[in-house]
Amino acid sequence: MAGTLFIVATPIGNLEDFTFRALRTLREVDLIAAEDTRRTAKLLAHYQVHKPVISLREHNEAREAPRLVARMTAGETIALVTDAGTPTIADPGARLVRAAHAAGLRVVPIPGPSAVAAALSVSGFSGDHFVFLGFPPASGQSRQRWFDDLANEQRVAVFFEAPHRVRRTLEDLNKSVKRPTVVAREMTKVNENVVNKPINCKMAEINEIGEICIVVDSPHEHSNQNVTDEEVIAVFGRLIDNLEHDEELVIRLISLHLNLPPHRVRNIIKKARIRAKQRAKSAP
Repeated sequence: MAGTLFIVATPIGNLEDFTFRALRTLREVDLIAAEDTRRTAKLLAHYQVHKPVISLREHNEAREAPRLVARMTAGETIALVTDAGTPTIADPGARLVRAAHAAGLRVVPIPGPSAVAAALSVSGFSGDHFVFLGFPPASGQSRQRWFDDLANEQRVAVFFEAPHRVRRTLEDLNKSVKRPTVVAREMTKVNENVVNKPINCKMAEINEIGEICIVVDSPHEHSNQNVTDEEVIAVFGRLIDNLEHDEELVIRLISLHLNLPPHRVRNIIKKARIRAKQRAKSAP
């Protein structure tokens, strides 16, 4: 019988954030594939897990993935872990997961800690719609394009940054984005530090050491709050009647024209239609 690939989330700092299911899985599998065997060894030693560990990192994944798939096809079970958090999110492992799917093997998520979710949860920004952007390019035109794209991004944006580049990245954010930003450093660890609006604060508040996650708010959260529902309905009616655009395009046009998030426009139109139906039903 073919084996299984388990995608196991591990603590991003505090070892007490390990789930019971994740611990049981690591104790039961035949092999653990780890991004950094030394860091994983510390986790395994803490929980007294004694299993063979193999390195699976960015530079050897193409070579190791077929070998691991062959072992699972022969019946072995393997757990994939990263240095911290959920595997394949700005970490290696996606190639192995694709290879396992292609081979018809079972792939099972063992959910748990995620730096992306943790930073978003303490940012105070809406998590209804957000995008994860990985790491910004270190330099060159690709870095400038990256920040240009971020400036045009309509959703809350979450990304990682190396500590030695965080100062320059916040300066670039201040030049090109200018939106409320939160920097979360060393989350769940002893020196955890969450700084609100770091672009406008002194850099001394952000220690350039450790793991750093940055959250940039959506421009829609700071949209025009003075527009009434009646104004939105009136503009919607004129565009639909006179221009005969499709409804979604009209909503986007109103969003841009009145500086409102599209979801607010949709909700106003939806509520207006519900009220119209109720009035029609109650009419004699």
